[in-house]
Amino acid sequence: MDASSCEQEWESARRGSRLSAESLAGHQQAMDPEQRKLEQLKQLDEARLAGRAERAAGTKVHGVIPNHFFAAASSERRDVFIDGHYYGCISLAQAVAEGLARYLGDLHQVGAKKDPAQRVHRLQAKGAITKSTLDAFLRLWGNDRNTFHHINPDIPTGHAELERRAEECVKCLFEIESEVFAFDIADGKIVPKKPAYWPKSDPEHLEVFLRLNGH
Repeated sequence: MDASSCEQEWESARRGSRLSAESLAGHQQAMDPEQRKLEQLKQLDEARLAGRAERAAGTKVHGVIPNHFFAAASSERRDVFIDGHYYGCISLAQAVAEGLARYLGDLHQVGAKKDPAQRVHRLQAKGAITKSTLDAFLRLWGNDRNTFHHINPDIPTGHAELERRAEECVKCLFEIESEVFAFDIADGKIVPKKPAYWPKSDPEHLEVFLRLNGH
């Protein structure tokens, strides 16, 4: 979404709030506070719908991943992006990538203390991830990880800039997960390309986290 579209969405949301207040003015006395809040939320959702639909169409998540400790958080980052909460999206995606890198490091016995970038470099050197996945990790963290996680004074505030960065983070994590957790479907079953990454509830069944709304 370009800058003008971003501004239009924000203005539509603001206008929706004003229109909501105006449309409710005539019969506020007949509505209890909960009804008023619900009506205002409906107006706001309608004003933001076009922007949400555009962001949903432009992004996706890997449809099935192993049910590890980072799975639920990873699944939320696109929803946060679609809803237009860019600070949350960026911070969450970067944190999930750190958790995923730590998981891979533990599995492959690749340590790096508190240096995620060094860890993924070592993982790539060991052959645990490809160069393209390494690059996706590094793009996701960029040079603004601490800026967003600690709300430093140089944190971006422009709506369009934040949206671009959040979208990049969502897409980088999709690229990482699509390779690390790649799978085929055979006879209606998920067949992981790297079975060691997928926990099992028993010898015949994988523990997975489904993201049916990811496409």
